[in-house]
Amino acid sequence: MKLIYARLVRRVFLTCGLLALLLLLGTQALPASAESASFVRLVNASPDVGTVDIFVDGAKFLSNAQYGSVTDYLQLPAGHHRMQVALIGKGINASVIVQTLSVQAGTPYTVVARGTKSTGYSLKVFVDNNLMAVGMAKVRFYDLSPRAYSLSIATGGLTIPGALSYTQASNYLKLPAGLYTFTVSASRPSFSLLDQVTLKPNTVTSIFIVGVFHGSPPLLFVHVQVKGLPSMSGTGSDPNALPTNASPFTPLAPWSLGVLALGGMSAGVLTRLWPFRRQKATNRPPRLFWTVLTAMVALALSVAGLSLAPSTAIRIPVPPPFVRLLVPAIGVNASIESVGVRPDGAMETPAQRPWNDVGWYNSGPRPGERGSAVIAGHLDRPGGNPAVFWRLRDLRVGDSVLVVDASGKALRFHVTRIIFFQPQDAPVQDIFGNTAGSFLNLTTCAGNWIPTQHQTALRLVVYTSFAGQAPASTPTVTPTTTLQHGLYIAGTYNGSLYDETKQQTTNISVKIKQSKGRADFRGTFTVRSPSQQAYPLSGKVDLQGNFSFTVQQPGGQMPLYFYGTVQHQQGVDYLHGYFCRSRTNSCSLNTGYFTVGPRY
Repeated sequence: MKLIYARLVRRVFLTCGLLALLLLLGTQALPASAESASFVRLVNASPDVGTVDIFVDGAKFLSNAQYGSVTDYLQLPAGHHRMQVALIGKGINASVIVQTLSVQAGTPYTVVARGTKSTGYSLKVFVDNNLMAVGMAKVRFYDLSPRAYSLSIATGGLTIPGALSYTQASNYLKLPAGLYTFTVSASRPSFSLLDQVTLKPNTVTSIFIVGVFHGSPPLLFVHVQVKGLPSMSGTGSDPNALPTNASPFTPLAPWSLGVLALGGMSAGVLTRLWPFRRQKATNRPPRLFWTVLTAMVALALSVAGLSLAPSTAIRIPVPPPFVRLLVPAIGVNASIESVGVRPDGAMETPAQRPWNDVGWYNSGPRPGERGSAVIAGHLDRPGGNPAVFWRLRDLRVGDSVLVVDASGKALRFHVTRIIFFQPQDAPVQDIFGNTAGSFLNLTTCAGNWIPTQHQTALRLVVYTSFAGQAPASTPTVTPTTTLQHGLYIAGTYNGSLYDETKQQTTNISVKIKQSKGRADFRGTFTVRSPSQQAYPLSGKVDLQGNFSFTVQQPGGQMPLYFYGTVQHQQGVDYLHGYFCRSRTNSCSLNTGYFTVGPRY
């Protein structure tokens, strides 16, 4: 009987250990409405010209471009342009280079003014790729020395494939971050020069070789290092998946699963020793073999599982500079999370409350700083139900976007353009790398779901420009009190609300009674868990679907005030918005958010 119990206990422990191991392995990471500009940086690499002015389509584009200088990326409208390079102060009629330049929307370029008196002058155009190599550094060499020799470049026993000739650029080389000494050499004439540069992670470094060896001006290396840019994140969900209105399951930490795996299997091994000790001597060798083998497998699998634990398990996120994003025109009032990049180089999406929060890209500028701050949010949830940026496509040029910090200070931005594009055509330089002003760009998915690609067909970017500081209050999007006519929303809606102060989810039902064409409505608000209780509600809705209603609480308790927008999908309406406790029918600070609809 003891032997039977021992085998049973052993099998239970081994099964639990294997299940923990499986869970451990399961936690591992597995058309435009407006056109973007192009981005051009200019390099003066002509030793015989000196300092120049640059004109585009007859207007001065850049002044005082000295020899060997490299500009930042400058915006240039997509299309064909007449570019002229003239001696400084001489005017456009003293141009030494006159050339037509063709540039595409959203694409970064390096444009080099090259040549000598004997060879003539011209422009050389390179297409740049500033996408980051996550955790690594990218480097590219440009041979802009006008002498007719081929350059070889090597570092630490690694030689960049192919020799570089005049006005050629190397392929991008991915290297671990660190201090490097590059050897640049030629055979005719024979020389070898050293260049030392620090390559930082997630950056793209360009090394321009200009000048003349043993000549004037002398050969020199010009280093330009820019931040690498992420690719666009996927913020759409499979409409055919099981619907969800809750936060995702948070798995056990990988280290704890590894310990469970090791502990369960080891316990199984130890229980195996008990009956083994009671066996006859003739049975011990095979029993000992299987015992040792099982222990080795348990240890190997557990250690291997621990080694696969993602580094993000201990990642400390950068706190967001602002805590809430407000978009009054579409009823968005969302918490802001700080996000980085995934291992594949794509911008991360919110993780704490993925369907209701938005994510600020923490390697870019803060909203209000010079450059392009980027905030991403999900379009929908698995099953196709609306998420935070469901109505982002409804914004119009001129609409306001606000970000609010913890002290209540708010910055206002105005929508300037709205662009749809295919994922592979994302103008990442325009979205993440435009430094011509202070911008805040909102991104989400759009278009139909493509099952074979596990993503939507399009991406949407709403570009906004900084307009100044806003009043330190949290505006709410609610209908005016003088409404007479409104959208017809009568019906029963089931779903849940999330109280952010209590970190608690409650199942609710909202029943609305309304006369067609009327803005005002009445109904019943029912709490379905933990115990069912019903309360009267009254509210109003405008013709655009902005609604608000108040739920009266018994015993003199503070009423609950709800506001938001009607979201229409696949022929049915959902009510999505925020709530607070208020006697004034307004929210200076939200208590939480809710979503109800016929499919929850």
